[in-house]
This record gives sequence, structure tokens and C-alpha cells, in this order.
Amino acid sequence: MIPYYKYVGGDPCSSSPLYDGYYNDRQFKMVYKDKFWFDLEVRGFEILKEKSYAPKLLSVDIDNNTLVFDWTNSKNINHIINFNEDLPINWQEQIKNIIIDLEMSSLYKINLYPWTFYVKDSNIHVMDLYACLPVDDVVYKKDIYHILNDKDRFKFNNNILDIQATYQHTLKHIVEPWLGKIINDYIYRNM
Repeated sequence: MIPYYKYVGGDPCSSSPLYDGYYNDRQFKMVYKDKFWFDLEVRGFEILKEKSYAPKLLSVDIDNNTLVFDWTNSKNINHIINFNEDLPINWQEQIKNIIIDLEMSSLYKINLYPWTFYVKDSNIHVMDLYACLPVDDVVYKKDIYHILNDKDRFKFNNNILDIQATYQHTLKHIVEPWLGKIINDYIYRNM
């Protein structure tokens, strides 16, 4: 397997401060650096397992904080955008529908970056499922503050993450620049 990088400003960067990613033409492997995030990722797979846009989990190694999901015929949206490759014609509509479906399930994906979505056989899927949080989840500041790269984006009440406020900030300030008019129209109607 080869190391997975996301691209920021055209430059390859670490896939995540939380895990190291590796892939080949059949599998994507996430090796988590700590058990807290690994457990959230495993929970995300469990919560979304019936969703058509969820990755198909192939294996979980709890001793090594590692999981593997199907990557056959897949490509990360960040890579597609960075290398000016073609996305499915309705990719934005598919992402909008995923966001709506998550919201209807009382889940908020608080990291809606291009590298947290991928295309598999012309269908959009989500990854980095540790960030698909139930609205009433309790996530303590002490557990996540050390990895936050934009401390203004994350909102806390009594040292507990305000998932809904963080999600609304994410929609307005992160999704807008890369998803375009279809998503923006949806976001502004629901703010």
C-alpha cells in the first residue's frame, strides 16, 4: 500500500493529524494514532453502515487502531480536484443529498472538506467518519483541543463541543469555497 496524502494549495500534506492513510486499488487503510479517534471512527462506521454512501468496512484491528475499507474503483475528491480530473456530473447534488440525509438522521459531519469524500463507481461516499457526530453527543474539549487546527471553528459550552454550532460554522466557512452554488443555496436556506 502507498501512503495517502491530501493536497492543500497543490502541495501534498499528511492525510490527517489523527491517522495515517494507505491505499491501493482495492483497499484504504486508516491507522489511528490514538484510541479515542479510532473508537469514534469505528462508531461512525456502525452508525452509517446501512447508508449507500458509507464505505464498506473490510476489517477492524482494535489492537492496532486500524481499519480497512473497500477502495475498488475509488478516488478521493481532493485528488480529483487537485489534478483537474472529471467528477460525476451530479457530484454536488450527491454531496448535498448526503448532507441532508445525515441531518435527517440527526448527524452532523463537522469536517466537510473535499478530502473527506470520495467517488466510487460515479457515486459519492464519505470517509473520516469520526466526524459524523450525533447532535446530542458529548465530546469534551480536553479530548480534542490538542488537534484543532482552527480553534475559532469549534464552539464549546462548559468544555463540551457544541456540535450544532460547530457544524453551522463549518457549513458557512468551509463548505462554501469548494462546493459551489448547489450546496451554497442549500446552506443559506438552512442557516
